[in-house]
Amino acid sequence: MTRTQIITAMETKTNEIHESNPAYKSRGKRGMLVVQTRSADNPDCWESTILPFGRPYGDPTMQDGYPISTGFSMDTTVHEKIAYTRRTGKNSGAPFHEVVGTESFWKGAVISKDGNCICAFSGFTGEEDVEIAEAGIAVYESMK
Repeated sequence: MTRTQIITAMETKTNEIHESNPAYKSRGKRGMLVVQTRSADNPDCWESTILPFGRPYGDPTMQDGYPISTGFSMDTTVHEKIAYTRRTGKNSGAPFHEVVGTESFWKGAVISKDGNCICAFSGFTGEEDVEIAEAGIAVYESMK
C-alpha cells in the first residue's frame, strides 16, 4: 500500500467534484489533500502525504479598502480535522463542545476501520470533503 495511490484516488475525486461545479471552476482550484498512515515500526508515529489542490488558501476579504477577514487556510483546517480524528479515532464533524483547542468540528477527515489510515480534505462543502476522504479510505481498505 502506498500513500501515493491513496492520494491519487482522492485527487481524482476532487477533480470530478471541481469540474462538475461551475462556482468552484470560476474561482479556480483550491484545497488541501492529506493522507496519514500509522507507522508499522512505531504506532505513535503518523506518516503524511500532503498535496495542495491549487491554492490551499483563500484571500483576505476587503471592505472599503480595509481587511475584514485575513483569509482562510485550508492547510490549517485539514490538519485541525485530522487532529480531532487522530485523538478520538472518529471521523471529524463532531459537535463544537467535543473538540479540544484548535481541533476542527468540520467534516472532512475519515479514519479507516483498522484505525491506521486517515484521509482528509478541506476546500469544498463538508459533505464533499467527506466524499473525497472516503475515496482515499476505499483505496486503503482495498489494499488490505
